[in-house]
Amino acid sequence: MSRISSQTNQRQRTKDNPLVLGNFGELSLRYLTGALGPLNQVGLNGYGGGTYNHWFQINLQSPGWIIVVKDGPRPNYIQTSMYDLNQVPIVGLPIFQEDSIHQGTSLTTEEAYFPYLAASMSTQSDLYNTFSRIRLDRGDDRYYPLQAGSYLLCISSTRNERLDYNVGLVIEFAAVEYLLALEDFTLFLQETTIDAVTTATFNSPITTNTNISDVPGKPNGFTENECVINSGVTVTILNGSEWLIGSPQGSGAAAADDNFFILEFGSEEFLDTVHDHTLSEWVDAWDAQHHPDDKFPEIFVTLTNRP
Repeated sequence: MSRISSQTNQRQRTKDNPLVLGNFGELSLRYLTGALGPLNQVGLNGYGGGTYNHWFQINLQSPGWIIVVKDGPRPNYIQTSMYDLNQVPIVGLPIFQEDSIHQGTSLTTEEAYFPYLAASMSTQSDLYNTFSRIRLDRGDDRYYPLQAGSYLLCISSTRNERLDYNVGLVIEFAAVEYLLALEDFTLFLQETTIDAVTTATFNSPITTNTNISDVPGKPNGFTENECVINSGVTVTILNGSEWLIGSPQGSGAAAADDNFFILEFGSEEFLDTVHDHTLSEWVDAWDAQHHPDDKFPEIFVTLTNRP
């Protein structure tokens, strides 16, 4: 169903007893509606009723993003907050856009350098500010997918009056893509020389999240024969580093026949890409999960960057 009425039983709900929206493992869109504020209904001890907070629980079966957008006639009076399993607020920070730079500054000169342009503003908090040129998200941690688990969404009213709300919710998951660098279209890249000075050995299986360049002075990695990466474990290869997987380094004629897989970060064009929110995919997901009479909410169109 497209619009979930959260008014039923929400007066008794808290962060410890939220309304569970479901377990999500694929792209899903929801449109939440409800009413907040006092009701002034006759009760056992006089007038009362109503609530100023509606709580929802979202269970991610794999790492993904939760996008929340306010809609409706009075969005400025609605506050939305996200919490993780420990009820720690996930704080959103503003984006440092080009139009926020003072006039007269040229962005085309090499001398002008704004590290957080189109990324997260620099603040005293380092939670979302770990700027790095070589990272796809430029160090803005808000673009990291949330880990699998349960998250809470709280919709609150800032007014002491009856207030209807409309909130759009997108639960998005990253596409799994694997890149292999090829030297020849007929066979995988061959490496017959391994520089032991700059290469660290990583044994198979890999059971914990690993950064290939974490070993001091050794930006590259090597795993003999084959490598097994346990489920849920991530191996990170930064720009300028390589990870070779294959038969051990030989000598003489044997070395020329040794083939290795090599995994690299990617090209500069890949570095300039952003996380895509594709309208056609969102519409398909909506149509598959909702009644045919439920129109795709226009508020979602403003969040997409691809047709």
